[in-house]
Amino acid sequence: MGISSVNLVVLFVWVCLLSHVKYGEAIDEYKYTVHITNNLGNSNQLTTHCYTNGSDLGVHVLSTSQEFQWSVHRGFWVPKAYWCDMTAENRSKTVQVYIEVKAFTDMCADKGLGECFWSVRDDGFYMMDDVHGNWKLIVDWNS
Repeated sequence: MGISSVNLVVLFVWVCLLSHVKYGEAIDEYKYTVHITNNLGNSNQLTTHCYTNGSDLGVHVLSTSQEFQWSVHRGFWVPKAYWCDMTAENRSKTVQVYIEVKAFTDMCADKGLGECFWSVRDDGFYMMDDVHGNWKLIVDWNS
């Protein structure tokens, strides 16, 4: 009696899942931490509501220089993406703050630590570009 292809697929998935549980440390190399910092002037508060298709991170109100952060484990089959609805004073904007594409994750490399840094400022939303070592305006409040 031979092994069917369905049984092989089930065995493969089981081994993959078991290896992730048993060797959890190895998963960390596929983890990114997203940081959003309120760098608005005039002591303005920033309200953030961040989410992905499968997870709602809740609403967070950040005072000046306060940070909200969370960790993202890369998707096994489906790439992950996170968005944040951000509101300050009478402005609001939805910004994609994480997506699993090479151009984006390269910017988050932070010397191999997987840190994605965002700075919300009066003129827009900046991301630390680790490749070039500077802050890059990704989107402004009006676009």
